[in-house]
Amino acid sequence: MSVLSLKSFVSIEIKYMLLTSPLIIRFIILFVLLLCAYYPIMPELVNIWLEDSNNSHGLLVPLIAVFFAYQKRDDLKSYIADMHNHRCKFWATTFGLIVFSGSLLMYVLFYIGHIAFVSRLMFILSLISLVWYYFGVKLVKIILFPLLFLLFMIPVPDSFISHITLPMKTFATNLAVPLIKLFGVALIQEGNIIHLTTCTLEVAEACSGIRSLTSMLMLSFFFAHMTKGNSYRKIILVLFAPVIAVIANVLRIMGTGLLANVYGESVARGYVHDISGYLVFIFGFSGLFLLFKLLNVESVQDEPE
Repeated sequence: MSVLSLKSFVSIEIKYMLLTSPLIIRFIILFVLLLCAYYPIMPELVNIWLEDSNNSHGLLVPLIAVFFAYQKRDDLKSYIADMHNHRCKFWATTFGLIVFSGSLLMYVLFYIGHIAFVSRLMFILSLISLVWYYFGVKLVKIILFPLLFLLFMIPVPDSFISHITLPMKTFATNLAVPLIKLFGVALIQEGNIIHLTTCTLEVAEACSGIRSLTSMLMLSFFFAHMTKGNSYRKIILVLFAPVIAVIANVLRIMGTGLLANVYGESVARGYVHDISGYLVFIFGFSGLFLLFKLLNVESVQDEPE
């Protein structure tokens, strides 16, 4: 790059910052005020991310969403620098304000009613409607995926988990038991309980697969967004996430059963159990990444020369 072109580039960047900084600063102030309004639900939400293994992926979601928004930086710069030509009609921005006000009202009502799931969802809706009102619906469309991706940071309600945990445990156990028998291990199955000759194992909630399922779904949307080509490739990635999660969890139960048959039920507890959880995630991540690479290789081959 020549000195002249470098000076031109720097001058454009400085001009862009000078033109947009008041606008950005005002929005940052509004965003900070929004965080203050939703502060009552934030400590508990962060605590769930840190202590509940089923929702530990929530810590990564805001960072990934920022990364996706950063990928759109050129479109965002172009739009914000020329906002006077993109101004929405009055009714459109007013509708964004109405949605923003409504989401705040719903947040207050559900917070008072101790319905945490809905009050947390209202934060996402408030953020989207605030961007809508302040910048216009076209900018919302530009970063719609990063905004909606934030939904993955909202913990699934315990009432929903309790309804699906038992069927998932039973289903995974039904698939794992025949695999254990293939190794010549004698056992008796009673629902999600496996009676071995040396001990008895119970497929607990931690082994139900709900943790790997939520993590794999988040990763599948991440890889789907990064996938090039037709939409069917993205759909394949998302649809395979539950399949990979189930396979990983079945292999975890099978491995635990085989080890417990030799070393006793102690292998189903403590650090061995924790390590198996990490191995499940590594297996699922590797499976999705491999599928992602295969689909992208195919998309490159399909591109015209």
